[in-house]
Amino acid sequence: MQKQQDYILNTEEEYKQIDSVKEMIQEIHETGNFFHLSLKTLELIRRFNMIYIQVFEKKDDSPSLFNQLVILSHNLETQLLREN
Repeated sequence: MQKQQDYILNTEEEYKQIDSVKEMIQEIHETGNFFHLSLKTLELIRRFNMIYIQVFEKKDDSPSLFNQLVILSHNLETQLLREN
C-alpha cells in the first residue's frame, strides 16, 4: 500500500512541475523575454508545447508520451532557471 501512495505523490509532483513549466513558458511569451534564450531552450519549449498539446488537449493517454513530457519539463525547468 505504501508503494502505491508514493507513486500517487510522485505523479502529483510531476503534474505540478508540468504546470509550473507551462506557467513559466506563458510568462516568457507574455513578457517577450524569449529573445535572450538559447536555441537549446527554444527547442525544448517547442517540444514541450507539442507534447503538452498531445497529452492534455488531444487527450493522448500514452504512458510513454506522458513520461516524455515529465522528462522534458524537468530539463526545461532546469534550463529556464539557468538562463533567467
